[in-house]
Amino acid sequence: MYSRCATFALVGALAVGLVGCAPEAEPDWAAAEAAAQEFEGVASSQEGFLGSGSFRVEGDESQASGESGVVLSYPDDARVDGATTACFGDGTARVGFTVRVGSSWIGVTSVEIECDGAEQVIRFDEAFDAVNAVTIDGARTQGAGGVLVAVVSGMGSPGTVTP
Repeated sequence: MYSRCATFALVGALAVGLVGCAPEAEPDWAAAEAAAQEFEGVASSQEGFLGSGSFRVEGDESQASGESGVVLSYPDDARVDGATTACFGDGTARVGFTVRVGSSWIGVTSVEIECDGAEQVIRFDEAFDAVNAVTIDGARTQGAGGVLVAVVSGMGSPGTVTP
């Protein structure tokens, strides 16, 4: 009798362990990217639009740093006030912003957001003047991942995404 209970306990423990190791289902990448493009399209018509970028944040362990991102470059200096972000997919992601004033990069903020498609407005502690570039980076922190989109706002001409 003891042997049978021990066997059932071992089988149960293995089943629970295997469930914990099961890979997460992939998000619907086509739907997530379409939703991100729609979000960017609406944002680009808003007053104060300084540019946007979107990219995948996924659990691909082959990426060296696990981070993805974009750089917005401005031909004329801009004033950056904040950003609006959303993530479409599954789980949570971290998004961070860095601005370049002259030749100095200044880390602004980093926040964690849900990949549920909800818009999150991020107000920087201060406005940054004479900005010639903004980096937007992100990484998946939990779940299967998603498409992260960030829209920079302030005053000036929209920037362009640079590699």
